Amino acid sequence: MKLSICIPAYNRAEFLHPLLDSIRAQSTQPEEILICEDKSPQRELIINKVNEYKTQHPEFPIKIHLNDKNLGYDANFRQLLELSSGDYCLFMGNDDLLLQGAIDRISACIEDYPDIAVISRAYGWFLDTPDNVRDTVRHLGADQHFPPGPEAIQFFFRRMGVLSGLVFKRLESLKLATDKYDGHLYYQMHLAGNLLKTHSGYYISEPQTASRDEIQPDFGNAENEQGTFRPGSFNYQSRIYMVEGLLRIADGLDDDRTNRPIYHAIRNDIGSYFYPYIRDQLNLPLTTYIRMVKEFQNIGMNNHKLFLTHIVLGYLFKKRGYDFVIKSIRRILGRSPRLG
Repeated sequence: MKLSICIPAYNRAEFLHPLLDSIRAQSTQPEEILICEDKSPQRELIINKVNEYKTQHPEFPIKIHLNDKNLGYDANFRQLLELSSGDYCLFMGNDDLLLQGAIDRISACIEDYPDIAVISRAYGWFLDTPDNVRDTVRHLGADQHFPPGPEAIQFFFRRMGVLSGLVFKRLESLKLATDKYDGHLYYQMHLAGNLLKTHSGYYISEPQTASRDEIQPDFGNAENEQGTFRPGSFNYQSRIYMVEGLLRIADGLDDDRTNRPIYHAIRNDIGSYFYPYIRDQLNLPLTTYIRMVKEFQNIGMNNHKLFLTHIVLGYLFKKRGYDFVIKSIRRILGRSPRLG
């Protein structure tokens, strides 16, 4: 089994060496580390960082591809799948870290279940240094193998939002290539939902990656992201667009177009855990907040009780208070609660 580590790169050059160090520290090395630099203002700095690392560690199998134009998140994701050579692709955000033993754990999953096409995992959030862990996101209390079908699709779909540590079977993913959902920032959901129709998935319950907390988003530079996203933050219109994208992708997964069971199951799951989509909008003026809520309802979230619960409690507790509640529940349970 040949593993490629795929890194979409746009700015954040200062985090590149720590990421590469975390890969190099693995007891089993990948066959390939591929960086696709998406024509960012820091392109030359990123090139220099890569060349410096290759000089220091000539045995390290790192390659960099320079996109001719800024493709944006979704198209750059596809670019990495196309240009890599592994049987499986392990994706890492360009500012995150791969935790010790992750490659061994992922390889063991694939050896045990050769039909796996999608792997997801628990992950942590840290501030400044990896030992300053702010939160751990664990969706299950134990590892679980999911046979192909609706249950697997529903479970994995919403839990694929954070890129680092996601693994996809490359050739099967290439068969699903499309630009239909470009600009929504959720290409991995399209892949997971369609791959899990015919292939199995695996969830690793121990954190395999660590993501940096309080790093501002860089979306909004590519042509298909401009006007919807603004680098440095998400406004409420961009959050609505992202949720609309999730629902569009979910709507395309049903073979039963009359009852749409997969779409309705995913929509219910999104509503049950809706807080992340409003977390950065809780300081809006009340009238603007209500307008945002109505727009969410208009695109498909109407009449969902837990959606409305998150809307009300989020605005009452604000970000700091609701974060505290959610993190406390996770610590007590050892995982995220089952809702909906």
